[in-house]
Amino acid sequence: MGNGGVAQRGQVASSGHRRGGERRLVLLGLIFLVGVHLRTVLLGVPPVLPLIQRDLALSYTATGLLTGLPVLIMGGAAWASGRAIERIGGRRAVTIGLALLTAGALLRASFPAALPLYLFTAVLSLGIALSQTAVPVLVRHWFPRHIGLASALYTDGIIAGEVLAVAATGPLLRHWLGAESWRASFVFWGLLVVPVLLLWLALTPAAELQPARAGGGVPSASASPRPAPARPRVRAWHLGLISSGGGLIYFTMNSWIPSYNAALGHADATALALTLLNAAQIPVSLALTVVAQRLVGRRWPFIAAGAICLGTLIGWATTPVTWQPLWVMVFGGASVAVLVLGTALPPLLARPGEVARLTGATLTVSYGVAFAGPFVGGWLWDQFDRPVLAFTPIAAASLVLMLLGARLPRPDKVPGKVA
Repeated sequence: MGNGGVAQRGQVASSGHRRGGERRLVLLGLIFLVGVHLRTVLLGVPPVLPLIQRDLALSYTATGLLTGLPVLIMGGAAWASGRAIERIGGRRAVTIGLALLTAGALLRASFPAALPLYLFTAVLSLGIALSQTAVPVLVRHWFPRHIGLASALYTDGIIAGEVLAVAATGPLLRHWLGAESWRASFVFWGLLVVPVLLLWLALTPAAELQPARAGGGVPSASASPRPAPARPRVRAWHLGLISSGGGLIYFTMNSWIPSYNAALGHADATALALTLLNAAQIPVSLALTVVAQRLVGRRWPFIAAGAICLGTLIGWATTPVTWQPLWVMVFGGASVAVLVLGTALPPLLARPGEVARLTGATLTVSYGVAFAGPFVGGWLWDQFDRPVLAFTPIAAASLVLMLLGARLPRPDKVPGKVA
């Protein structure tokens, strides 16, 4: 009788572990989908930007504001989002964020005028800021032993969303929505967020999961709680500057490759360079998904990325244009490596209860610095009339990656890693 009871309890435990594993697979899939749709709505704009500029009679300055506004808002609102998430929780924050994203995307298609376009772009950007600040909080709660893997899948979704929107918007306009129908493209990408929002509401746990114990069981009321491993104090500016390195490199290259090649008389090389810069991110991101759990929290990947980008910048500035495809692929791969591993730093290193606040402050620093890179590069070009100086911020970002990466705090014990 006793042996039968033990066997029955074992079967129940096995069934519980299986259901828990299935639930976590579902949550990983949802985090990936959230990452995808936090970018499709944004990156669906550049392919139709000439149509918007023509139909709304926007100046180049006004057009630049439309593309820069989301970055400014996502950075500026991230810190406040972190404080809000401490009150409402990560699951609810993602729910509200996706709702704002959907509403902003659909409403800006409903009012074809400049002011509503900016207003509702700001609304959807606030939704993105809230959601992307909340995801690392949920990664810490739901996957305490697999922070690297969950963070990598989330950034895989972001990159997939960028590539999907840029690649698909043009064909959609030509073959389905109508070549001039930029408003219909806004509706299309906005409506695709709706099923993700409904799945999020239906499948995510109302109470955020707590880290599982080593034995996998539920702690009893009589069990004395073990103190959590001590975590070093980390600074948002430190993590933000490290994370900003990848974004600054990526945005600076995207911003200045066309003008740089045109100034040197090689405008025909621009399309290939931009394509390879973005395409190189995909295999690197997928490869990092496999090994992210081993690399997360380590110093050497950031040091290596900085050194590689600094050497690549020298090659970019000193070799003929025929070498550009190689250099842009290296820049694309290194920048996404920093993105993947940098996204995992706040949930990995934050003290208990501080993940949301640290994530928000880190994103504020990261987006602010990344946004400044192309601006500073353009200012240097204007001041000294040397096109290559537009890429000077990449040198600064590379040095920051090496210096601050070498001083990255080490957690006393990283969940899921062998000490």
